[in-house]
Amino acid sequence: MRKLINFRDLGGLAAADGKKVRPRRLLRAAQPVGLLPEDLAMLKDHGLALIVDFRSEMEIESEPVDKIDGVAYVNLDVMADKMSNWANPKQWMERLHPDIADAEMMDNYKGFIHMVSSKIGFAEFLRHLAAMEDGAILFHCAAGKDRTGFGAAIALKILGVSDEDIYMDYLKTLKEREEVNLAIIEKYRVMGLNESQLEALTTMYGVRQEYLAAAFAAIEAEYGSFENYITRGLGISEEDIARIREFYLE
Repeated sequence: MRKLINFRDLGGLAAADGKKVRPRRLLRAAQPVGLLPEDLAMLKDHGLALIVDFRSEMEIESEPVDKIDGVAYVNLDVMADKMSNWANPKQWMERLHPDIADAEMMDNYKGFIHMVSSKIGFAEFLRHLAAMEDGAILFHCAAGKDRTGFGAAIALKILGVSDEDIYMDYLKTLKEREEVNLAIIEKYRVMGLNESQLEALTTMYGVRQEYLAAAFAAIEAEYGSFENYITRGLGISEEDIARIREFYLE
C-alpha cells in the first residue's frame, strides 16, 4: 500500500480575465496504484469522475490502476510512437549515462509536440476535459511528472494561467517526489549501479524547467503560437476550448 504520490488539485491558480481555476475539477498525480483508504476518501471528496492514464500498455500491465466505484477510466498512450522510451525499464541499464539521460528527457518533451501518438493522445485528453459535465478528472502517468506535467501545462495555458505559474506547478514535483525518488535511487544503489548510472537515474526521476520550456519552444517553432498548436496541431475546436474554460474556471 502507498499513498497517492505527487498529487495536487490545480484549482486556485490565477487564470485569464481575473478568473481562477475552479477547485475539485482538474487533478494531477502519479499512478493511482495501491491507494490507502484516506487517498480514496480524498478523491471521493474531490468528486472524482474520470481517470485519464497516459501510460503504456506495458506499464499498465505491470501496475494497473486501482478500480474505484463510479469512476470511469481511459488510457491514452501518448508515447506509443517513441521506440526509445525511458518509461521502459528494460532499456534503462543499456543507456544509463548522465549526458544521454538529460538529452533523452529534452527529446521526450520535444516529442510531445511532434509524435503522432502524442498529438492523438493529448488531443483526446483535451476533448475529455471538454466533455466533462460534473465532477473531477484525474490525469496521471507513472511518476506524474513528464507526460502529466505536459498535460497540465497545455490545459492550464488554455485556461489563461501564466507561464510563470505553470512552471511553478510543474516544479512542485521536485518536492512532492523527493522522498520516493531518494528511496528509488537507494534501491538501485543496493542493486549495484555505479555513481554515473545513479546520476542518470536522478535526472530521469527529476524535472527541470528547461524540459517543459523545450516543449513550448517546439510549439513555437512548428506552429508559430500555442493557439495554432491547439487548434491546428491537435484539432481542438473553438467550441471545445470555450467549454473547457467554462467548466474549469470560476
